[in-house]
Amino acid sequence: MTLDLIHAELIRIREALEARPFASGAPAAKPAPSFPKSDEVPMPTEVIANAGEVQVHFGKNKGVALSSLSERSVAWYAQEPEPRLGNNGKPFPPRPEDVLLRNAARTIIHQKRGTLPSAAVTQPNAPVAAIDDGDVSF
Repeated sequence: MTLDLIHAELIRIREALEARPFASGAPAAKPAPSFPKSDEVPMPTEVIANAGEVQVHFGKNKGVALSSLSERSVAWYAQEPEPRLGNNGKPFPPRPEDVLLRNAARTIIHQKRGTLPSAAVTQPNAPVAAIDDGDVSF
């Protein structure tokens, strides 16, 4: 008797599933994972000189310089991660090495796009102009 009830319930479930308009027999295609677009990359909070030399400090790319990674990987490191929460529910402050890596990745992306503010772009090893105080008139 119990098996008959289970069988009847399974038949009703199958009929209900087949009655759905999108039940084509093929599994529904998952949407492609969306990767950050370059214009969605936030500006760095600090422009990092020689940003390509900054090495990843975790994961499968540990020890690899950002300059040798693909644009897609650099864009991933430039994104703001989900905050890690403590037992009290408050987020942990970001680690300095995480902030450095994120800012370096953001610097690389915005340098390539030419979207860094002109005041933030610094040229390492650029000669400093000498000022002759005698030529300044006040």
